[in-house]
Amino acid sequence: MIVSVKAEGVIRVHRTCGDRSSLNHRRVPKKRRMEPLFSLLVLLLLPRPSRLFSLHNCTVDPENQWEIYCRDRKLSRVPADIPRSAARLDVSINNFQLIQRSDFSGLAELRLLNLDVNEISHIEDEAFSDLSSLTELCLRRNRLTNLTELMFTGLSNLTVLHVSENRIAHISELAFAPLTNLQTLSLSQNHLSSVSDIVNILSLCPLLKSLDLSENPLREFDSEQFPFPSSITDLDLNSTPLSRFSVHSDVFPHLQTLRLSYVDTELQWDVSDKAFLKSLINLYLTKTHFSVRTYRLIFQSLESLENLDLRGIGDGTLLDLACGIHTLRQLNLISNRISALNESALLRCSSLTELDLSDNPMLDLASSSPRAFTRLSRLYLAANLLTRVPHVVRNMSTLTVLSLNTNRINKLRCSDFSGLQALTELDLFHNELTELSGCVFRHLKSLKVLFGARLPNLLTVSAYGNNIVKLQKGVFRNMSSLVDLEFESERGTFVEDGAFDGLTNLRTLKYSPFLINGSSSARSQSGQEIFNLPSLQTLVLTVSDHVSAILPNAFLRGLDNLKELSIEKCFTEAPDSEMFRFTPQLLNLNVKRNYVWIPVPELFQPLTVLQTLDLSENQLRSVDFLSEANLTQLQTLILQKNDLSVVDVRVFEALPSLRHLDLSENPLVCNCSNADFIDWVIGNRRVFVSGAYQYRCASLPSEQGALLLEFDYRWCWESVGFFCFVCSSALVLLTLLPTFIHHFLRFHLLYGFYLLRGFLHHRRQRGRGCAETYDAFVSYSVHDEEWVYGQLLPELEGRQGWKLCLHHRDFQPGKAIMENMVDAIYSSRKTLCVISHQYLLSEWCSREIQMASFRLLDEQKDVLILVFLEELSSNQLSPFFRMRKLMRSRTYLSWSGARGHRGLFWERVRHALQSGAQLPADDPLPTDN
Repeated sequence: MIVSVKAEGVIRVHRTCGDRSSLNHRRVPKKRRMEPLFSLLVLLLLPRPSRLFSLHNCTVDPENQWEIYCRDRKLSRVPADIPRSAARLDVSINNFQLIQRSDFSGLAELRLLNLDVNEISHIEDEAFSDLSSLTELCLRRNRLTNLTELMFTGLSNLTVLHVSENRIAHISELAFAPLTNLQTLSLSQNHLSSVSDIVNILSLCPLLKSLDLSENPLREFDSEQFPFPSSITDLDLNSTPLSRFSVHSDVFPHLQTLRLSYVDTELQWDVSDKAFLKSLINLYLTKTHFSVRTYRLIFQSLESLENLDLRGIGDGTLLDLACGIHTLRQLNLISNRISALNESALLRCSSLTELDLSDNPMLDLASSSPRAFTRLSRLYLAANLLTRVPHVVRNMSTLTVLSLNTNRINKLRCSDFSGLQALTELDLFHNELTELSGCVFRHLKSLKVLFGARLPNLLTVSAYGNNIVKLQKGVFRNMSSLVDLEFESERGTFVEDGAFDGLTNLRTLKYSPFLINGSSSARSQSGQEIFNLPSLQTLVLTVSDHVSAILPNAFLRGLDNLKELSIEKCFTEAPDSEMFRFTPQLLNLNVKRNYVWIPVPELFQPLTVLQTLDLSENQLRSVDFLSEANLTQLQTLILQKNDLSVVDVRVFEALPSLRHLDLSENPLVCNCSNADFIDWVIGNRRVFVSGAYQYRCASLPSEQGALLLEFDYRWCWESVGFFCFVCSSALVLLTLLPTFIHHFLRFHLLYGFYLLRGFLHHRRQRGRGCAETYDAFVSYSVHDEEWVYGQLLPELEGRQGWKLCLHHRDFQPGKAIMENMVDAIYSSRKTLCVISHQYLLSEWCSREIQMASFRLLDEQKDVLILVFLEELSSNQLSPFFRMRKLMRSRTYLSWSGARGHRGLFWERVRHALQSGAQLPADDPLPTDN
């Protein structure tokens, strides 16, 4: 999956054949394919990520989506999900050992590639061939031993190449042939000892301007080895064991800068003609230890030198030699153990425009007439032992910059800066000043920048390094030109009401530690604002750990044009919810380390144009307040190092312009609470979540160190799907079951209903003591009706006088059959079942005998009389389990077995109807046919 971010803000997605990262990331294992059908359907219905916007091992610059950073990720291979639209790629400080041809395929728009600080020992031929737009390649601090012929194929637009700090001892003759536009080459700290390698490079790179050969074992540099003029303008031979530098032809006509610093051997300087180095204007000889004769030869052979660096040589006598170069304008004598300068030495340097005498043990400079420095523009006297401003600086009318920081100056006199009408920058950092007199700076009419003090007409004031404990009202009243103001103190600087009055053009204010003295609100008793700064655009307020800030409500009143605000550890209590209504133009807001702060939506609602919000290190447990904050223009949201464990993606959906999100170093839990967030990070189309694939779980000890985006969140949705499946299945079954019961079992239910009704009816009658209406209910098949009417009725009703109930005769018309049946059985003392083959086949007869048997079980007495008209075998009775059971537990009468004893048969029937006693147990059972 390839992410293309276009300039107009539209993010496009392309897919290539070789990119499988997005497909493999959530591939369902083979084992899961055997899960139930509903689980598979749930997975298929889940939305698939359309692209991989959050990179596995890299981050994207929030201000430039084309800059990709994979720095210090312990990678052994180049990540496969690098967007093809990337313009800058930093994969430094990793564990690469081999660069392959496929590592950078498709990155045709890449312009800078940083491979510094890896373990690369081999680069395949044409490994960079796809990088046709690359202009800068960095391979510093690797393990390369040689540069092969096809290593740089395709880099025709490369202008800068850094291969320093490797082990390169050999360069192929045509290695640099593709680099026709190369302008800067660094080969420092390698094993190059032959100048012939350098000659090949210069011949193949006609546009090469800067060449760094420092810290290589080069012992000589001879112009005779260069058969052609070079285009080199900057040559670095620092820290080489160079013993000979020889120029006898005009092979360096454009050389402007030569670096010979840290060459600790005696150098043979052999330049036969000054014209051969006629363009040289910068010479660096830091910490060299040549003889005075060598220095003299060097200085005498340079006719155009303007900038000379002699730091750390430790010989103050070189000042006279250096000032003998009439073209010299800038001289650096830092750390040369110069304790004093005599007037004659200063007079020889009258042509200098810049002199740096920092880090020398000087107590003072010699007094001199004003003509000593008639052109001097910049004078640096930092890190000396000065206890007062040197007298020599007075009346230097051309001086624009004066540095006196890190000295022991404890007092400034009214005449110290007299005559310095052109001075624009004065540095008094880290001195021992405790008070300032207003007369000290009265002559500095042009001063714009002051480090360590205050003064009218300044553009920049920085008070760092001194201990200003209080800013009084009106201290800046006459500083209408001040643009930047910075100050800090060890214990905090108290600001009185009206202290910033007069700073009508102030653009930047940096104040640490921040303390407000006087009123407890943003307005003093006189009605003035603490910050009456209508032009202020940047305000930075910080508080030291041992300082307690007192931040008034509505303290931003009067900052209508503020664009950037940084507040660190300034809220000791919840701020006024309307605090930002005074800064409607705010674009960038940083609120950090305010541990007692609980934000509310109303606080941010006035910031309708806010683009960047940094709420890091505030111990926030929720960011739900952002969903109602109305931050419609917010593009970058940083929430690092808070206490967020569960993230609600609806918060980010309420930020329509959001493009960059950073939630790193939060204790995010790896459970279903974050399932929506994980899915959103992987699949969202507009927001880049910085370092998302490095977020680690913080829920259970067993999950410590696990990656959040490796949590298989889909099972959460499977559980929900399973629950939905069970519920829907139950609903379907509950819908189908009544239909099924009604269609197939409605008669059985109706039968059960009437049976229960009859049972309850009988219980009620028995409770009331009601007698039965009939002596017996006769249950018979219509096919046996002839026997019933011809034999049974004449005998039992005619001769014996029993009252019988027959359905053809006694059932109540209009009543349901089942209801008549139940009423008949429970209204009779006995139920007489006339059983035959046809009886067994009759469904209604089956219902009647079942009801009678239920009554028998309920009343626990003999209410059932079985009369068999025919001989029935056990096999014929086998489907009727209840009847077989009744026959084994009850006696019965057989008409077919009483052919010759009819009278005895009817006598037994009478006896059963009369007494309910059991017949003798020796009555035979029906026999098999």
